[in-house]
Amino acid sequence: MNEDRFIAALTRKWKASASMPVGPGDDCAVVVPQKGGPALFFKTDAVVEGLHFTARTPGPLVGRKALARNLSDAAAMGGTPTHALVTLALPPGFSPARIAAIYRGIEALAHRHGVALAGGETTRSPKLLLSVTLLGTFPSRPLLRSGGRAGDDLWVTGTLGASLRGGNRAKHLAFEPRLAEGAWLAKHGLATAAMDLSDGLAADLPRLAKASRCGFRLDRTAIPRTPRATLRAALTDGEDYELLFAAPAASRVRLERAWKKSFPSLRLTRIGALTKPGAGEKPASLGRGYDHLEK
Repeated sequence: MNEDRFIAALTRKWKASASMPVGPGDDCAVVVPQKGGPALFFKTDAVVEGLHFTARTPGPLVGRKALARNLSDAAAMGGTPTHALVTLALPPGFSPARIAAIYRGIEALAHRHGVALAGGETTRSPKLLLSVTLLGTFPSRPLLRSGGRAGDDLWVTGTLGASLRGGNRAKHLAFEPRLAEGAWLAKHGLATAAMDLSDGLAADLPRLAKASRCGFRLDRTAIPRTPRATLRAALTDGEDYELLFAAPAASRVRLERAWKKSFPSLRLTRIGALTKPGAGEKPASLGRGYDHLEK
């Protein structure tokens, strides 16, 4: 199968629309913005065989994870994803059936969240690599990492730990991007700062505090752990893909009540607070989260 037929087979279900009059097949996709519409966002992420998945990982889960990682970042800012581009780097002797299965995983999650697949690229590589670029809009003011204030409560959704190193494939490969929750926080103005937890609380909490020019205080006994996860795992494993956000302490009761009403099946836990700069804990006291450039 040559490249043209291969790409045509993979993208046969990707159609043009009123908002995307030119889709796969041209040199660029064409997206028509709404006149006077909301701000746009652009995001890209990649997964690599041997690092984010293995040769034994089912194809649909590989594709799902590649898109879900991008969706999780959009969720952290309260964004609504609309379009995606998929770049595929294929190793020698690749299996067309496995690649088709990977694309089925992408397509299923994209359809679920209303994301139009606009095109992409294919090339060769020593290892299988899948890169997704996501585009979307901000219906509300975007949530940034830098909006927190000293005295704000710190909250996390769901449970942490036992994803990257804990062997929990359901969480590691099939996590749920918190798009509805992030959009809800942005719409109601309940969070002052937010991010998703991809590298572990030990790495990501100091990033949020630093961006907000604050220190932090963490209640380790309050951290919600996945079953069988140790405290260290909850702090350093990474790939939890839950939301970490700051919110004014004065709105604590209102936030908890509104959250339970809107998301009754998703746990929300207060784990600490932002402090004045120089106060609180040292980042090193949390241990080390995941670092992409260090082994």
